[in-house]
Formats: sequence, structure tokens, C-alpha cells
Amino acid sequence: MRSKVFILFLWLALPLVFPLVAQRRITPVDPTVKREVKDTIPTDSVVVETEPKIEGYLYPLFNGLIVNVNILDGVANLFGQTYGNYEIAAELDLHNRFFPVWEVGIGRAHNTPEGLNFTYINKASLYNRVGMNYNFGYNKTDMSFFYIGLRYGFSVFTYDIDNIQVESPYWEESEQLRIAGQKSWAHWGELLGGLRVQVYKNFYMGWTARYRLIFGYKKNSHSQPWYIPGFGPTSSPFGFTYTLGYRFSFGKKANTAPSQPVTE
Repeated sequence: MRSKVFILFLWLALPLVFPLVAQRRITPVDPTVKREVKDTIPTDSVVVETEPKIEGYLYPLFNGLIVNVNILDGVANLFGQTYGNYEIAAELDLHNRFFPVWEVGIGRAHNTPEGLNFTYINKASLYNRVGMNYNFGYNKTDMSFFYIGLRYGFSVFTYDIDNIQVESPYWEESEQLRIAGQKSWAHWGELLGGLRVQVYKNFYMGWTARYRLIFGYKKNSHSQPWYIPGFGPTSSPFGFTYTLGYRFSFGKKANTAPSQPVTE
């Protein structure tokens, strides 16, 4: 079978190979004749422009302070969302590489979860997150960049569970219960990635996607939190922020040596 396939391949390839062989001319060469070899090395030098080499950091240690405001949940509330986190963040710029972050805000909820028989009311409560962002393109002149980061969050809050519908199949009646003044606390961690874009001079905008993991929270004897300020609904590990920010600059960008022509 393989021999037949090989013969068929030669038969198909022969019309393509034959014209090339027919057109090739063979010129006899006298081995006693010395051929003159031309020098192909150009006499003129070649000038190559090299990129400027940055030694150390392009930006100073204390490069600036960035203040961001998260506007995503505020906009979502206008379209019917009944809970949210409202926060402001301060980032210290170190060499345009490391960004220690402190995020502080207020979380609240007044929501009836879909498919459940109660209304969850979380009074406005304070939360804090601290962490660090890292910019991989720290020595670039472009001030827009991608980054990754870590956060640790903590909150102490109070919540009520209202309009609890209890059905009595025997009496065919229902009644409403209320559990009020439930005190709790929670702490969690976040892994995030985001994009920051310079829109005009010192004004920035950006978004962040977060994966959140609860380390622990306080359960009460008759209830447990459905919503945690700064975290969000306990049923979802994912979160997003959309921020507007302003940058206060501390220092000037370091000067780099201009490119030098190299002669080869």
C-alpha cells in the first residue's frame, strides 16, 4: 500500500519537477582558472542607535499620592441595586512600582434576596481594607498601566432581619417575624487585578476585578450575615470597582541619558 502511494506521489510531482530540470543550464567550469573574490565588507561604518539605558528607578521614591473614589455601587443603586459599598482610597506611589493602599468606606443594605422569605437590613457600617498594588511597567513613561494587588479587609456591623414569613401548614396561616439588633464582625482577603488610565493630566479612571475569600465572621444564635460591609453578599466571591482619581505629585521624573551612536 505504501509503495503505491509513493508511486502516485512521484507521478503527480513529475510535471512540477520536469520544467525546472529542463530550464536549468549547466555551465562547465575550468578548475585551473582563478576566480576573483570581491570584498563584500563595506568600507563605511554602520551607525546603530541604541535605546537609553535606565539605571535604577526612573521615578523617585516618594513619587506621589493618588486619591480614588469608587462610583460603581452608587451608579448601580440608581438602577435598582439595594445594597452597596461607598468608599474612598489613598495610594502612596513608591517609585511608580509599589502602591501601599488604604481603602475606607461605608456599607449598607436593605434587600430582599430573591427566592428567600426575609428582608435583610444592614445599617450603615464602617469598613477598612489595607494592602498593596504592584505595577510591572514601573520604569515606563506612560502613566497608564495594569496592576495586581492584595487586600485585607475588616468590618464590625449591625443588621436586622425583617419580614420573615413563617407558614403554618396546619392552621393554613402565615405570620411575620423580626430579628433585630444582630451584632457581627468579619474579616477577609482579596486578590485583584486592574487597569488605571490617565485621562487628563492628573486625573485618572480605572476598574478593578476582585476575588474575595472570607477568613471568618461572627454567627448569631438565630441568624448569620447575608451581607458584609466592604465585602458584599456572602454568596458571591467576586467583586468589581470603578474609580475616578486624582494624583498629587511629589517629585520629578529622573533624567535618562540620551541615546549614543555606536560605530561598528
